[in-house]
Amino acid sequence: MLDRGWRLFAIMVNYLVYGLGSLLLWYVVYPCTAWRVPPERREVYARFLSRGAFRFFIRFTAFMGMWRYHIEGAERLEKPGRVIIANHPSFLDVVLLFALTENAVCIVKPVLARVPLVREPIRRCGHVVADEAEEVLRKSVRVIREGASLILFPQGTRTPAGVRVRFHRSAARIALEAGVPMVPVYFRYQPSLLGKGEQWYNVPSTRPRVQVLVGEEILPDNAGGEPLSLSSRKLTRRLEAWFEVLEYDHGSVGR
Repeated sequence: MLDRGWRLFAIMVNYLVYGLGSLLLWYVVYPCTAWRVPPERREVYARFLSRGAFRFFIRFTAFMGMWRYHIEGAERLEKPGRVIIANHPSFLDVVLLFALTENAVCIVKPVLARVPLVREPIRRCGHVVADEAEEVLRKSVRVIREGASLILFPQGTRTPAGVRVRFHRSAARIALEAGVPMVPVYFRYQPSLLGKGEQWYNVPSTRPRVQVLVGEEILPDNAGGEPLSLSSRKLTRRLEAWFEVLEYDHGSVGR
C-alpha cells in the first residue's frame, strides 16, 4: 500500500516536471540559445534539445519509482532517415521513442498544434501536422530525405491489451515513397500503465516493467514495379506478422 501511494505521488511529480520542463525548454532555453545556430539547422537543434529532455525525463521517472524499463537493440534507432513504427499500448511509448531516437519527428493531430504547452515543440522541431493526407505524405517523405527519422504508430491510437495488431497502410506507403528502411519497435507493459481508458491516477498494484524490443530493419520492396497501393498492403501485412509473433511469444500487452 505504501509503495502504491509513493508511485501515485511520483506520477504527480513527474507530470509537474514534464509541464514545467517543457515551458522552460521551449520558452527560455531554446530562444536564448537558438540564435547561435544557422536557420537551416534550427529544427535539428530543436530535436537535439527535445531528445535530451526526454532522456532526462525517463531516467527521472525511473528514479522516482514510476516504472522500470529494459531496452534491447536501442542502437538501431540511431541511424538517420528511417521510418520507425511501434505498437501503442501506453501514452509513455511516445516519451520512450523520442528519448531513444536520433533526430526524430512524428505526425501530430492538428488540435495539438493549438495547445500552448506542445505548440512550440511541434513548430520548432518541424513535426508533421496531420491535415490533408497527400500533404502529410509529401511532408513526411521530405523530412525523411533530409535525414530525420519519422516515428509512427500505425494502429492510430493507444490499443488495449489483447487487441489483435492491425495497422493503417500509411506507414508502409511513406517508407515506399521515401525508399528507406522501416524499424519496428515492440512495447510490452506488465502491468499496464497509462493505457487506453486509464487515467493518471489508476496506479497499478505493482511497479510496471516495460520491455522495449527494437527489431532489425525491414526493407520496403517495390522492385517489381507493382502499384504502391499493393506494395504498401503487402508490407503492412509483413509488419503486422512481426508484431503478432512477439505478441504470441511474450503474451498480450499488460497481462
